[in-house]
Amino acid sequence: MSDNDKTKFLRKEGLLNPKPERVSHTLFQTNAFFDPLDLPQVRYEMLRIARVDKAPVTEACMLFGFSREYFYRLEREFMSRGYAGLLGSFRGRRPLIALNQELINFIIHRKMIEPNLTGEDIRKELKATFKVKCSRRTVERIIEKLELGKKGALTSSY
Repeated sequence: MSDNDKTKFLRKEGLLNPKPERVSHTLFQTNAFFDPLDLPQVRYEMLRIARVDKAPVTEACMLFGFSREYFYRLEREFMSRGYAGLLGSFRGRRPLIALNQELINFIIHRKMIEPNLTGEDIRKELKATFKVKCSRRTVERIIEKLELGKKGALTSSY
């Protein structure tokens, strides 16, 4: 596979490092095997340098162009999912809603019946009624998205 083919493949699969110029580790500068465009490889090497070679996390992050927060999230993903954890993307917020329509309807119903309920109140009810774990903020985002905090509003299409 040529370099151009590999770059096209990485881009198509969402695995192209958007900031390869930030990778300054010598392996990526001196050895053709190490490709700063290959995001999973860069992620793996950052973890390896810190955990196997015992480099400080801040140094590993600096050498590979990532934040410490990103490092620790990536490490958790890698420890729980293995190499597949290196393939996911952590850019931006997670999707607004990870709840099915029945749960969204429950949130709408509860908020319309009792407008003073907080996101935490509804989260606890979801857990007790449906045995579903979600964050208070997820419930609040649904309420905000549907503008349920405003009088007479129910404008979004969920």
